[in-house]
Amino acid sequence: MERIRIGCRDNALAVIHAKRILQKIKRADSSCQLDMVTIAQAEEQVLDLTEETAHKETPVGELDRALLDGRIDLAVCDLGELPPQLTPGLSIAAYSARSDAKDTLVLPSGTEHPDTERPIGASGAHRRMQAGVLYPRFDIAPIRGDVQSRLKRLDRGDYSALILPCDALARLGIRNRSSRVFSEQEIVPVAGQGILAVMTREDEVHDCLSGVDDFLSRCCAKAERTFIELFEDTCNNPIAAFAQIQDNELQLTGFYSDGERSCKRQLTGPLSEARKLGERLAEEVKQWYENG
Repeated sequence: MERIRIGCRDNALAVIHAKRILQKIKRADSSCQLDMVTIAQAEEQVLDLTEETAHKETPVGELDRALLDGRIDLAVCDLGELPPQLTPGLSIAAYSARSDAKDTLVLPSGTEHPDTERPIGASGAHRRMQAGVLYPRFDIAPIRGDVQSRLKRLDRGDYSALILPCDALARLGIRNRSSRVFSEQEIVPVAGQGILAVMTREDEVHDCLSGVDDFLSRCCAKAERTFIELFEDTCNNPIAAFAQIQDNELQLTGFYSDGERSCKRQLTGPLSEARKLGERLAEEVKQWYENG
């Protein structure tokens, strides 16, 4: 009987995500012995694609280190939190079926409208830039921490509203906190949002993941992550990408800003050319900036 240790970060949402993958593995291969291991990480080590570390060389996080050291066999991560370039020696072996990738506005308990006297909190430069267009009268301020800690800060009056992923609220059983859901065109999500990635050590094969990997999510992830990879030379700038399947084709939306001007473009292509689609869209956006 194969014993597999599945690692995740030590917070409520990460544990929920890991249990979701564990259940899929069990359904696909009931003979596996599965153990879940939570890995604590210092706040400054947590990889967050939505923050200013997104396009920089980031130190190896504890979850990656546990995988490299052999303390765990698989690591479950929110794909939207992974940097474009993975830690050397690691690879993504499976992509879950995508859940809701949209973002939502969350208000303090008992209120119906955000207060212009306090900022709207949003993690990720891509959210803040796009939210600024939707809420021009508000200060859009950064916020860090897990969802529960952000909501505590909201309810104690630090912010007039928060922008959070819809899926995070749904998984934590607090979907009722959602006030307004933004379309993927209003706020283009961070690349990979709504998809769980299962990481392994390079060249290792785990047959049990056949019940986890979703072909359509893999295509979307490939297009989205290719788009953002090609902007790595421009640190700290807001960037996002979202792909969806329509009529058996991949429709990719990319968003990029240099801090002064923003560009949002969309291309459609065959599923078999997901990476090429990301490359083409990145080139189109770069040309837009070059041509002024």
